[in-house]
Amino acid sequence: MKKLWSLIFLVCVLVVSSYARIAPPEAMLVDKFGDVCCEDEMARLDNFAIGVQNNPDAQAYIVFYGGRRHSFPSCQRGQQRLPRHGEAEARVARLRKYLVLRRGLDSNRIVVVNGGYRQQWEAELWIVPKDSASPTPTPTINAQKIKFRKGKIKKSDYECGI
Repeated sequence: MKKLWSLIFLVCVLVVSSYARIAPPEAMLVDKFGDVCCEDEMARLDNFAIGVQNNPDAQAYIVFYGGRRHSFPSCQRGQQRLPRHGEAEARVARLRKYLVLRRGLDSNRIVVVNGGYRQQWEAELWIVPKDSASPTPTPTINAQKIKFRKGKIKKSDYECGI
């Protein structure tokens, strides 16, 4: 009888373990920031790059959100202004450029995602392991509610010395 219970227990363990699946590692939010000075931004990107380099099979994701108002390129928390068309994209292009040129990341490992709009411009830095789901953007403001200033942006305002 004892052998029968042992056999039943063993069969149950085998059946249960065959249904159990090992979940792939999840995407990890490393950092997020909004209107910060260039030096602070570069320090955050340095930490992010180290995390990506320590995970050679992972992808680096930058999810960015255009803002309803912003104070960049001044890092002073002064007057908030309406954005101009292309400002959010110019800022995220600088982040990508820094990671490739200054930190040596392969540009194929960096995925940039336009997440829509939030109250302020914001970037999220994610490390996404192989076979994991990419991060899902979480905008908080509908695009139709965003008003833009007139005029063209000067890309040099968004380079931070890169």
